[in-house]
Amino acid sequence: MDVLNRDELERKLARVLSKGLRAEMSKLLDLLGDPPDLSRVPYEYWQNGWKNIQRNVEPILVDTFISQAESLMNSVGIGSDWAQFNIIAADWGRAYSYNLVTGMEGTTRSALEKLLQKNVPGYFEEGLTSKELAVRLEPQFGAVRSEMIAVTETTRAAVEGERAYVQELVKETGKEMIPIWLTANDDRVCVICGPKNGKPITDGQFPPAHPRCRCGVAWEWPKDMA
Repeated sequence: MDVLNRDELERKLARVLSKGLRAEMSKLLDLLGDPPDLSRVPYEYWQNGWKNIQRNVEPILVDTFISQAESLMNSVGIGSDWAQFNIIAADWGRAYSYNLVTGMEGTTRSALEKLLQKNVPGYFEEGLTSKELAVRLEPQFGAVRSEMIAVTETTRAAVEGERAYVQELVKETGKEMIPIWLTANDDRVCVICGPKNGKPITDGQFPPAHPRCRCGVAWEWPKDMA
């Protein structure tokens, strides 16, 4: 199914991510000092930082999860225990947003460590100032990364919401719907997703298949229920 209000959801998520990443960049640069020194960043920052990003991202992902499941439910015409489904959505959103932000933080930390290592081009050889380091870190904290994550995770939340509803349907019908890969209806279909278009998903690998993937899933009943 197409993601309802995809453009709006992507923009909303990108804004939240961009604001949060900018705030973390400012905080991190303050901790590093000038000239930057990684030893100034306390261990607690890497353990407890970025929680504000998670708190702001989580409800957007949960709303996308629920609204897409509801859209599929309306299309199928078979209801579900919606109170229970909201619990499923909340549990998924809490766990996934934590993993997402933890992964983002880890990637950023690795990039920073590489910039500040003695044995690679970076601060120690080039004498980077805090301002120069900020320029080097732009790919980790800038709008391009925020937009990429927003597109990818909007796709993921929508598809996971549909999958969760389909699993609830099994309890009602004893039958599981068949997922069919659908590429985005635009000129950006890639070599990874193009060959999957229109084919049943049998390997458990659902969209998104890569960063910025906008693919979706069509759901069909097995032939004995058609």
